[in-house]
Amino acid sequence: MRHIHLSVGKLSVDVIVRLERIPDEEENVNTDLLEVGPGGAATNYAVTASKLGDSVKLLAKVGEGELSTMVMRRLASMGVGLDYVEEVEGPQSAALIILGSDGKRRIVRRPGAGSSLKREEVEKLSGLFDVVHYASVPAGIVVRDHRSKLTTYDPGPLAQEAREFEVDVVFVNEAEWRKLGGGKFKSAVIKMGEKGATTTGELGECKVEALKVEPVDTTGAGDSFDAAFNYALTKGRSVEWSLQFASVVSGLKVTRVGGTSSPTMEEVLHLMARSPPRVKCT
Repeated sequence: MRHIHLSVGKLSVDVIVRLERIPDEEENVNTDLLEVGPGGAATNYAVTASKLGDSVKLLAKVGEGELSTMVMRRLASMGVGLDYVEEVEGPQSAALIILGSDGKRRIVRRPGAGSSLKREEVEKLSGLFDVVHYASVPAGIVVRDHRSKLTTYDPGPLAQEAREFEVDVVFVNEAEWRKLGGGKFKSAVIKMGEKGATTTGELGECKVEALKVEPVDTTGAGDSFDAAFNYALTKGRSVEWSLQFASVVSGLKVTRVGGTSSPTMEEVLHLMARSPPRVKCT
């Protein structure tokens, strides 16, 4: 069954460049990689869910200008619904992502029009979606949709300020789990990078290994994990299988450049059949 997701957050413009080192003052250096494309946690989630076969709408704001138009066209070509993307006055949210040879990132962000979402804009869409996911947005706009199958929240860098919210599942990394300010959630999924991921709460106590890969770009890996886990769980898959599936999706994503470079379902199922990550529940 094809479910409909609403991904709430930012539509950003990502400028990705690979550098072995930061240039000295007045120094010029060359790179083999410089790309411009759509980004932002909610955008990365939306593209992943779409590539896996579900329908997705993005709720976001964009600034005016040719860059915004360009990234929206790219998203539309990837199957992401832009019905709830609104163009507003102000600069476009953007990020400069500097990749090292090990795939690790340094990020410079320019907050822009994407930061102006309001709680009321989410509330008026209640009951229209099977899955509602909030990505790197303030807890104040997170609304649990009791008519959806699943409401999830990944606060990202806002975890420490995330005190009052209610969802079914919260997604965090290890540092964010320690900082998480509060909130009501039935379960948590803690993403640990190369150490895999764990669940706690109503989902049970489970741990999955990470896919063993050579990282190229970790941008969007956590977002693709969130989308893949939600996709599998709402299809009636077990927590164990959902964790394996999400681990493969995010693992394949880090072998490619860009936050929206998540794999296709065919690629994921091929690897799942050949060598699924080990998972254990207690």
